[in-house]
Amino acid sequence: MARILSIQSHVVSGYVGNRAATFPLQLLGHEVDVINTVQFSNHTGYNAVRGDRFSASHVLDLFDGLQTNGLDAYTHLLTGYMGNSDNVRAVECIAQKLKHKFPQLTFVVDPVLGDDGALYVPRELIALYRDVLCPLATLVTPNQFEAELLTNTKITSLYTAKSACDELHRIGVPNVVITSAVLDSASGDHTLHLIGSELCLESGAKHQFAIAFPRLSGYYTGTGDLFAALLLAHYATLAPQFAALGALARACELATATLAGIMQATKLHQESTLVNVASNLPRGSRPNTMVRGFELRIIPSRHLITNPTPSFQSFSI
Repeated sequence: MARILSIQSHVVSGYVGNRAATFPLQLLGHEVDVINTVQFSNHTGYNAVRGDRFSASHVLDLFDGLQTNGLDAYTHLLTGYMGNSDNVRAVECIAQKLKHKFPQLTFVVDPVLGDDGALYVPRELIALYRDVLCPLATLVTPNQFEAELLTNTKITSLYTAKSACDELHRIGVPNVVITSAVLDSASGDHTLHLIGSELCLESGAKHQFAIAFPRLSGYYTGTGDLFAALLLAHYATLAPQFAALGALARACELATATLAGIMQATKLHQESTLVNVASNLPRGSRPNTMVRGFELRIIPSRHLITNPTPSFQSFSI
């Protein structure tokens, strides 16, 4: 059982950030404590959002309380949405303190920068993630756009995806998962690829792999947060069982199976609402009734979390 500190966003209603991560981690048998970088009424896909962004001093003060009371015996650290450079620096401080106390700490960084060509955060965070958090990380989980920003590599093929992974290895990250990428291929944009790469820092051995899975139409939010949590949960369980490389690929197969199942359940639920879904609607213009229909069906899909059936197999690249 892992003891996890998760630092990311929180919403009152819906499933993104810590709301998407905590339940699956607990359901898979891990202890989870959370620090929220924001507390919003709902995610930003809705037409209105209320709430507060928390300062770095707030984040550090909460962690100081944990330290003071001896409640900081974590084996794993998971980070998601930071929102500003001060919070990135706060996480750097927390990661260093946890590594000092427990040198074997597994640090999973989901570098939330943006998606589909659009930044969600100030541009200065790109360099901070690359130069500050990535060298401390055990595993990073960027999407295609984020991986391109972090490595200055345009990802159009499995070859260029491997090059992006290699660049992140060069920075100091032993495990890289590009969670979803649209590649130039005969399947067009109907297929997404996950690309993973695990590097043994001692021997230099490397295993690079991919998983192909169908792309579902719709407006899903929180999928990256959910995937990072699922991946951490399975990797924490599998890593001690593998004497050599291979745990990351298996963990990705399990996490992808659950995520694909939950997204399919969400799509079916949205269709049952009979709310029309128009394509290419920008944030802020999507009807709230439609957005709510696409909230991830995590709780009704708990069987998919506890008993995933890998239907998308990894293959070496």
